[in-house]
Order: sequence, then structure tokens, then C-alpha cells
Amino acid sequence: MPIQIPADLTIVTLRSSGRELTQRWTDAYARSVLQGASDLLHARADIEFRLGTCERVVEEMPSGAQADTIDDAGYHYLAAAHGAGNGIRALLVDRVSRAELGGQARQQTRVCLITYGADLGATSRMFAHELGHLLALPHVDGARRSGPGQEREIAAWMRNLMYSGALNPAAELTAAQVRLARSSALARRFGGR
Repeated sequence: MPIQIPADLTIVTLRSSGRELTQRWTDAYARSVLQGASDLLHARADIEFRLGTCERVVEEMPSGAQADTIDDAGYHYLAAAHGAGNGIRALLVDRVSRAELGGQARQQTRVCLITYGADLGATSRMFAHELGHLLALPHVDGARRSGPGQEREIAAWMRNLMYSGALNPAAELTAAQVRLARSSALARRFGGR
């Protein structure tokens, strides 16, 4: 039986100088992206992320944060304002200042940030990658060394869901990654071991 973790989705539209900025996320697209990410993790690790709530909010970033895109200060503000509840929370935003916002805080807050992408498959894989971080999976290429002789290792990394670069449609997980994800604090909370 799969581990089932509730996922609350929050579509965040930014407001700056009294006007709402562009927001491309729709409720239907958000649900489709979650389903794609959940299907991938179910197929690879027998872990599902089922929809809890899907809400829309308008937020003005606090002093010290960028007003028109989510930066580190904006992530921490939103994570505090829209907590994870029982499972996880995904903040769906139009733009971010850099791809890996939230860093180590994600595991403690159980809140990840997903930027809009027009390609459903690629956006779903990125969401699955972020859910992997919530399941305590680090980047596979975190200790990368440069130089020749690593071609096989690099090729394997590029096929892995937890690669730090562009994600391959195959998006594999190793047996060790599956064990780690299923025994993570988040998975144990919902019946994992």
C-alpha cells in the first residue's frame, strides 16, 4: 500500500504598489502538476501526494524582499504565512529569483516553492524533485568533481530525479533513495518505516 501524504496547494499572486502582478497558475493546472508529480513518485517509490486544499492568495512582500518575484526573504515570509498543516504545502508562484529557493529550510517547514512552467511534464518533474527534498533526498550530484573520467557517473546523475540540472523524463530513483524517502520523517508521519 502506498504512503499517502496530503498536499495543500497555494497559488500566490504578488501585489506591488497596489496592483496585482501576472499569475499564470490556474487551479486546474496546479492540480494537474500535482497529479503528475504524485504519479511519478508513486511509480518510483510507492509514495503518493494527494490533494488536500487548493487556494488562491494575494500577497505583498514585506520590506527587505523583492516586490515582483519571490526571493529568499519572500520564501521565508510565505512559508511562515502559509504553513504546511498536516502534510506539505506547495507555494505556486509565477516567478522566483533563483531555482533552489528554500534550501535546507524545506524539510523543517515542509513547504516548497514551485515556479510556473508552461510544460506540464517538466513542471511536474520539478514538483516531484521538490517533494523529493521534502522526503530528505539530497541532490545526487552535490559532491560533483570536475574533470575527465566521470562520464558514466554524470550520465547516471542526469537520469535521476534528484539531479540539480534539467530533469530527464525518465526521472529515476535508486533503491537507496527509495529506502531513504520511505523512511524520512515526512513519510514516517504517514505510515512509512
